[in-house]
Amino acid sequence: ADVIKECIVGAIEARYGKPDEKAEHKAESPLANTVKLNGNGNGHSINGNGHSINGNGHSQLAGGMHGADDKEIMDCCADGTVEIASGATTSACTPKAADEPRNFEEFIYKVWGSGIARHFAIPYNKKLWAVPLTEMETSWLGGRVPLPNLEEIIDGALHPVPKPMGPNARFGYPLRGGFQALMDGFLPLIGDQIRLNTRIVDISLRDHSVTLDDGSRLGYEYLISTMPLPALVRMVGDEAPDAVREAVQGLRHVSVRCVNLGIGRANLTEKHWIYYPEDTVFHRIFVQGNASPHCNPAGGFGLTCEITYSEYKPLPCEGQALIQRCIEDCHKVGIFTAEDEVWVANEIDMPYAYVVYDHARAANVNIIRDWLLEHDVVLSGRYSEWEYYNSDHAFVAGKQAADEVARLRQSRERTLEVGA
Repeated sequence: ADVIKECIVGAIEARYGKPDEKAEHKAESPLANTVKLNGNGNGHSINGNGHSINGNGHSQLAGGMHGADDKEIMDCCADGTVEIASGATTSACTPKAADEPRNFEEFIYKVWGSGIARHFAIPYNKKLWAVPLTEMETSWLGGRVPLPNLEEIIDGALHPVPKPMGPNARFGYPLRGGFQALMDGFLPLIGDQIRLNTRIVDISLRDHSVTLDDGSRLGYEYLISTMPLPALVRMVGDEAPDAVREAVQGLRHVSVRCVNLGIGRANLTEKHWIYYPEDTVFHRIFVQGNASPHCNPAGGFGLTCEITYSEYKPLPCEGQALIQRCIEDCHKVGIFTAEDEVWVANEIDMPYAYVVYDHARAANVNIIRDWLLEHDVVLSGRYSEWEYYNSDHAFVAGKQAADEVARLRQSRERTLEVGA
């Protein structure tokens, strides 16, 4: 009860300000009850980043100009949540507030309030990002984070609410073949050669060629890269200028170790993923067993425990010791019990998992991308564009890269025609 009270009060204070602050605001400003760009029309003060809430719980940056009747504000992004990017998404209908959060930690306190920040958002995000939250900016948040609606917060505090929330409350997943089935669906449409179990070991921008680990060399007109941006520049080697190498050194990311567990009991939970801000080694469990019934053998159930790590937060252990730690923590949080048999367990490492949106990211990425484009290299996807893309964004990024190459070809052909 105390935690619930702290979260509700904190959310209210984040929205309307503390009672003493509200009184001071009224005393200082005789215009407090008039419509203005940095506040809403009913005279209530709002939180520091200028968010206001319409009747449907959608948030919009200050400047929506709704009046005392609190009419609905249009969601400019049409995705159920208004983008809250710190500058990147500012438009005529969403001017930037003068006192937007300077970093992700400030955002959490100003948008969700001190209670939710203390009991979930701060510990969970520290655990997930494995870097100080003050070193992160907020442009990556647009459309991803459900902004608080006081009615829903109070309703959820009083009784369980089954209503799906957030931009990914509903999603499609292949019935058979796992997530790989999405990629396999493209194979019949690809007319060129696909080389499996092959790695690029060298890229020459001068020669427009790539060298593979089997010694073969392939030429290209345009190169579309989806490999992590630091790896791509590393392959280029000495051809990269100092400014590009320095920019790469400034890129930060978080790695993830996945521990996959197959448990000898069906229907462990009805959830698809669960977040853990507590002291478990994992920050999230993805429940493959509920993504499709064909992900499980008869009588079994599959889980993936996700553990982030970085230079700020190394893994506490590795190998079998890490697997055992995950099993014990799963017992602790009640996802399964010590009586349940573990049929299979393994781990998979993702050296590049989450792109860290620190305050230097945008400038560093621009330096690298612009230089590569001068040498006919087009970046595509989460790790090559160094963006926080979900899988649907990644598919779109692939199409956009193909469109970009087509545009560049047409532009070059027109230039040659004019020259001729």
